[in-house]
Amino acid sequence: MRHQLSTFRHSAGLTLVELVAAMVIASIAAIGLGAGITSIVGFYQDDWVTKDARFWGYESIDYLVRKIETAKAVTVRQYLANYDGVLIAPKDGTRQLNIQANEYDGLTENGLPMLDYADFPSEGTYKSEGQRIVALEKFTISEIDDLEKYREEFRGKPYLTALKKSLYVIEMVISVTTKYQGESSVEYLRFDRVAWAKDKYFR
Repeated sequence: MRHQLSTFRHSAGLTLVELVAAMVIASIAAIGLGAGITSIVGFYQDDWVTKDARFWGYESIDYLVRKIETAKAVTVRQYLANYDGVLIAPKDGTRQLNIQANEYDGLTENGLPMLDYADFPSEGTYKSEGQRIVALEKFTISEIDDLEKYREEFRGKPYLTALKKSLYVIEMVISVTTKYQGESSVEYLRFDRVAWAKDKYFR
């Protein structure tokens, strides 16, 4: 029994060096964990804002395609800046739609937000204090023959003239700028669709 008791060793506890080392290791782990969580939260917020902008973009393009395809007349007003305007006359004789574009208001219809269920996402969640900026960079509507990349498809085919004059290409670009620790990065969301004005074709 005496032999067994003599084998126990007593420790005075952690030395000062061991305590400092443990504190340094714990601090490094806490900093790393905090930075990791911050990055994850940042990626989540970026993804949220981008999805919001992408949803508005797709819904806006779908809305315009529906209006153009069922219109009695479509008049494109081309400006010098990156934004075109378009006048759409519905075939049912209701009020003409005046579509205009603005950098931070997106697309408006007769002076009001074009989509009655979704505003242009320049404000809202995760956009406070300018940390994320959503802007409409470009909005153009062109007759398909006005664009060089499509023109060759109709060259030398007079039987396609009526179709050519009834096809419109809608191009839109939305930028999402993220500012973090004095640096900024920009992601561009691009939308391209071809709309067929059926009434113009069969007129």
